Amino acid sequence: MAKQKSAKNNDEWTKTLTKVFVVFILISCVLGFTLTMGFFSIFKTAADGSGIVVGYTIRDDSGVAVLSSDQTVVENEGVVAGVSQPLQMVIGQNYSDFIVPIDVYMYPAGVTSYALFEPELTTIADESEGLREGDTKTVLFPFGETMTREMTAEQYGLIGGNYSEAVTGMWIPLGFAPKPEVVLDNETAPETVSTRMAKIVAKDNNTLTVQYGYASADITIIQLI
Repeated sequence: MAKQKSAKNNDEWTKTLTKVFVVFILISCVLGFTLTMGFFSIFKTAADGSGIVVGYTIRDDSGVAVLSSDQTVVENEGVVAGVSQPLQMVIGQNYSDFIVPIDVYMYPAGVTSYALFEPELTTIADESEGLREGDTKTVLFPFGETMTREMTAEQYGLIGGNYSEAVTGMWIPLGFAPKPEVVLDNETAPETVSTRMAKIVAKDNNTLTVQYGYASADITIIQLI
């Protein structure tokens, strides 16, 4: 009887060890595959047609953060406009409209449609080519300095501004329609209007010059899709 019991125990131990070994092999295979894929992803770079997720901070010509998806920037520097999610885009994609609205949280209004421009997004995507996940880069918008508009005191009043209180360096919200055009009269505004912050760069007795183009974007490749 003792021999039969001992043989039975040995058989059970053999089965248990076999199960443990099989589980160990399965875990090793999964980990090996995961580590291998992670290893090869180190060498993967963004190329034409690649889907990318990009963290970004858009800045004006003085380096002030206007718009950002980076919580650290938001907490340490603050932002003029607001905070958004990272951008998801495809390198080489074409945009059908000049105005590309994105959702941005702007205090105290809440989530608002914010106007980014096709050249900004195209430049960010093009400059991402060749980067790997985790890579960072500063992208310049040389066209930003040409994006200005003159507004009379009357036009400034139509968007709720007080001309006597306007000073250079002040940021003001502008509404942009898809054409694009700056919307100055709420009564004639189309249904789809996106906000964009612009900076007053000059003022005389009856005219403001506002710059709505930005200078650069700090980008980080969060994910290659």
